[in-house]
Amino acid sequence: MNDVLQKIKQWQKDTYHKSMMQIKEKKDMDDAFKKAQKPWAKLLQKVEKARTDYHTACKTEKSAANQERNAAGDSSFSVDQVKKMQDRVQKSKEEVQKCKEKYEVALQEINQYNPKYMEDMTVVFDKCQEMEAHRLRFIKEALFDIQKHLNISQDPMLNQIYEELYHTINNADFEKDLKWWSNNHGVNMAMNWPQFEDYTEEFRDIHKGKSKDASATGITLINQRPVGEDLHDFPSNTKSTKTKVALMAPRPNSGTAPTQITQVQESKSPSKSIESPSNRASSVTNGSAAKANDSNPFEEEDWENDALVDNGEPGVPVKALYDYEGAENDELSFKTGDIFEKLEDEDEQGWCKGRKDGRVGLYPANYVEAVSP
Repeated sequence: MNDVLQKIKQWQKDTYHKSMMQIKEKKDMDDAFKKAQKPWAKLLQKVEKARTDYHTACKTEKSAANQERNAAGDSSFSVDQVKKMQDRVQKSKEEVQKCKEKYEVALQEINQYNPKYMEDMTVVFDKCQEMEAHRLRFIKEALFDIQKHLNISQDPMLNQIYEELYHTINNADFEKDLKWWSNNHGVNMAMNWPQFEDYTEEFRDIHKGKSKDASATGITLINQRPVGEDLHDFPSNTKSTKTKVALMAPRPNSGTAPTQITQVQESKSPSKSIESPSNRASSVTNGSAAKANDSNPFEEEDWENDALVDNGEPGVPVKALYDYEGAENDELSFKTGDIFEKLEDEDEQGWCKGRKDGRVGLYPANYVEAVSP
């Protein structure tokens, strides 16, 4: 086995070169992706700004039209005041048309650049695929070498085990894996380019205080009024839902599109509450749907790879040294002396994955000790 280990170390030394902060090859690929994405990212920011300006102009025009309509039916307003409001409505309509034209131009520019963006991203992505194919090919060869060293017995009882190991390694097809990755997370996946979004008038729910007979699980809608009429903007006390733009990267993970929050959360303010409209986030997805970041839609994502799923794998028995009560839903609880299974070794944060009473979860590694066989 020593020759196999030396072969692996030598290949690693020849293939990956360490720089001051990270692997040089990884840094080169990250820089190449950022360079290919930068022009398209600027156009995307221009589209987002044009969309915001257009929607703001629509809201202003709606408010001005409502004020002019109310003033026309109110005798307390003079003719000059009504005339000024009419002029304001006309200017607002002109501003809406101007912002709409800018929005459409920005969309046209980014749509024209999309083929160039795909071409540049495909070049970088293909380089990553070649590097990954080289790595997977070597892993397969190394596993074959290990299989040869392990198959030192011709005992018929053990022969089947080594044959199954050989066929398992031999059935690995890196070309099929790379093709699947490209179809689901690479340049061959379905694209979702930004489209024109017309202004949609928002509504807010208004209610005064709590009723004694009101249900504990809902609120009664008293009235609905368009947002922006005779009401200043109030800062939200709740955490806003954020989304990210997920672009093609060498190692992404699947994500889920954000959904609108429907439950009513308690407000800590002692005053009468006004239910603000649900935050609407524009999610521009390029390939896989993800959570959009307001500052930069192309920042690297944090991927969660360790799902707490019981796949039936055998574990190592451990014994609890202290009592522990799980603080989160994904943590195990146990008492001193309880015996359960450890499924994975300690991670960098000091946690282990284990299974107790048929449930898989996390627990602090220093709370248990291995059980002697």
